Amino acid sequence: MRVVVNRRGIASFLRSPETRALIERKTRAAERAAAADGGQFRTDIETGDRRVRGAVIGDYQSDDMESTRAKLLRGLDGARGAD
Repeated sequence: MRVVVNRRGIASFLRSPETRALIERKTRAAERAAAADGGQFRTDIETGDRRVRGAVIGDYQSDDMESTRAKLLRGLDGARGAD
């Protein structure tokens, strides 16, 4: 058996409006969960040539990087339930 990957279909899916909406919802949910107990976080969502990318930018005003890292990890947990 030979499997042929539909690269155009995959690329189209990774840039689709539905995929962007899902990534935006998950990224914003992660930001809210990370900032729930204080700190300033922001999101960055971008549609590139190949895919949609979402990122939560950390709390750089804090001097405690461990605290920021823990908040970002809680943000990932918070995004898990968002649909």
